[in-house]
Amino acid sequence: MKRHSYILLTIVALVILCASAAQAQTSSPQRVVAQIPFAFNAGRTSLPAGKYTISVLNPSSDRTVLQIRSVDGRASAIVLTNSVNGSPVENSKLVFERYDERYFFTEVQVAGESTSFAALHSKAERKQMVAATGKKRVIVITIG
Repeated sequence: MKRHSYILLTIVALVILCASAAQAQTSSPQRVVAQIPFAFNAGRTSLPAGKYTISVLNPSSDRTVLQIRSVDGRASAIVLTNSVNGSPVENSKLVFERYDERYFFTEVQVAGESTSFAALHSKAERKQMVAATGKKRVIVITIG
């Protein structure tokens, strides 16, 4: 009887281990790491130039939240986005809009994904759109 209990317990443990390993392989995190060569605004936050990790915090929601965090952990922002369906891309990309000398985070798309995440315009960005003396420029940083 004792032997049967050990065998049953071993089988249950193996099934649990296999199931968790399969789940870990199928749930790839939506994350991009990029060197951003200029200071920029993300939502309400101003961030300095540097290396950043952009991660999707709630991938199952239609109003996705992104975390933009410097690799050294000194700067971070949370950005509310809308999901935009398109075609899959080979390389991840970040999109910024520039008004005069200010840059605003606009969009991220992860390599192999057809959905991109477009940031909602912040109050500061809308104000800068109106006040800008030059044209809006779009800057795309391709990773990979």
